[in-house]
Amino acid sequence: MRKALDWVRSYWYIPFFFLAVILGAVLFRRRGTPLAQTRAELDAIEAGRRARELETRLGTERAKAKLLDEYHEQVEALDERQAAKAKELGDDPQALAKFLVRAGSRN
Repeated sequence: MRKALDWVRSYWYIPFFFLAVILGAVLFRRRGTPLAQTRAELDAIEAGRRARELETRLGTERAKAKLLDEYHEQVEALDERQAAKAKELGDDPQALAKFLVRAGSRN
């Protein structure tokens, strides 16, 4: 027992560091697990690819309309700031699709 106490007195910063890392991970973690975050990002990339194909096939305006129909639920769930960002991205269907998928995965 004495050796353990001497070790803690000499190397107090090692257990403190581990506690700080655990506390930081709990307090500052992003929503979901890393696997869920990766899945959401892959979904956004896939949405961008599909939007690019639609834009090539249908043109920008029709692709934008089709995407807004497809992601209607996500558009309805946007807050004021996100809605302004979506309106800003209106000319780029690929960026709009990625944004809507990412916004939908956070809610």
